[in-house]
Amino acid sequence: MRSIAKRLQMVGIAMLAACCGGTPSSPTTGQATAAVQITSNPPTILYAVCPPSHCGPLLGQLEIEASFTIRETGGVAVTATRLGLTIRRRSDNAAIAANEVFANAAPLRIDANGSTAVPIAMHFDASAAEANMKVVVVLEGTDANGRQVAFSTEVEIRAP
Repeated sequence: MRSIAKRLQMVGIAMLAACCGGTPSSPTTGQATAAVQITSNPPTILYAVCPPSHCGPLLGQLEIEASFTIRETGGVAVTATRLGLTIRRRSDNAAIAANEVFANAAPLRIDANGSTAVPIAMHFDASAAEANMKVVVVLEGTDANGRQVAFSTEVEIRAP
């Protein structure tokens, strides 16, 4: 009796494994993943007083302007759905300004081994600034093989 129960149990386990289990696989197994480098021009950003043409009637604002080059180096195209920018003080890492350059509504495609430039301008309250800050740049997206990817870098911001 015990032998029959054990056999039935083994058959049941085998059936469950065949229906529900198996080795996991995905369409991206063994395929390359996108790799992204983000660089800034200029490499160190100097902040300046934000002109009325950029900041309107806001007073006491400073501004950074730069161009970020997003370069794919892994040989797999990537569609970037988010480019997040956060200005942080170095002394306490406090975020003093944040911006989303683009999001899911306007994704940016970077071809395999290609690059694109993204101009940015951000303003922030002068009272929160210090002489040595950084902008944290985060890019998120999906590569051509269906993998979710995320890359980040920091760029120095200095007083003029």
